[in-house]
Amino acid sequence: MSQLSRSARSRTSSRAAAALLTGAVLCGTAACTGSGGKSGDRSGASESINATPVAAVQQAVAKGAKLKSVSYRLSGTMPGAGTVEGKVSLSLRPRALDMRMKASGGKEEGEFSVRLVGGAVYLGGGKDAAASMGGKHWIKFPMKRKASEGAGGFGGMQRQTDQDPAAQASLLPQSHDVKKVGEETVDGVRTTHYSGMVTVADLLKRRAAKSPLDAKRHQRVIEQYKQLGVSKLNLDMWVGPGHRMMKFRERAQANQGPLDLTIRFLDANKPVTVQAPPASDTMDLGQKLKEAGRLRG
Repeated sequence: MSQLSRSARSRTSSRAAAALLTGAVLCGTAACTGSGGKSGDRSGASESINATPVAAVQQAVAKGAKLKSVSYRLSGTMPGAGTVEGKVSLSLRPRALDMRMKASGGKEEGEFSVRLVGGAVYLGGGKDAAASMGGKHWIKFPMKRKASEGAGGFGGMQRQTDQDPAAQASLLPQSHDVKKVGEETVDGVRTTHYSGMVTVADLLKRRAAKSPLDAKRHQRVIEQYKQLGVSKLNLDMWVGPGHRMMKFRERAQANQGPLDLTIRFLDANKPVTVQAPPASDTMDLGQKLKEAGRLRG
């Protein structure tokens, strides 16, 4: 099998991983509103919030916007990927990502890993991926690519890893029907559950009021939903003591199917160390594309 053919097969075998990256990081745009206290703090009653539901979720968003890193568990349904579950560790400053996911019931199934290290994304698969890449388990995808190189099976990946993990949660306060659902316990912590619905068209027309995010950060996450074909978003937020978000859920209908993702927060502001896979076990897609271009020339 030719190098170019193997590269094409590797791109196909990694579509699910790219889809998971889209969903997880997009869902991770709520992630940095997670627990800002000690990871062992799993008890105590939720604080009495003498504010409207909108003000309460704004406080959680404001606190999350200041965090530098977060880890969380993700589960639910992704358009085109079926049922997904996994764990994500994300650092914003400096930017790094370690995502380990499982997908089932979609176009492609299996376990996938995604690492963002420096200026490159590494997509890792199992035995099937290795069989199509001469025994190598990882694909290295350069984040900065020329427009002429195209996006291939990784379209939008750079936009996803550029997402701001506080931006998604900032959309809930903009709902016209934010309401307090009730008091609930999440992982042993008493929380207050809030919910609301927003429309992408409405979000595109106006900027968030009293948001800790600037206009660019706010607009970027909305554009992601637009690209997925989402018109309406149902958002739920569970806020614990100290305005800490303990859980977040998003539901919508996208072009390729339903989106229903829930994240439960584990740690915040703890070091996230991500190492690149061994070069000997990695196919450099950028290099393969360059070689293919020289052959065509």
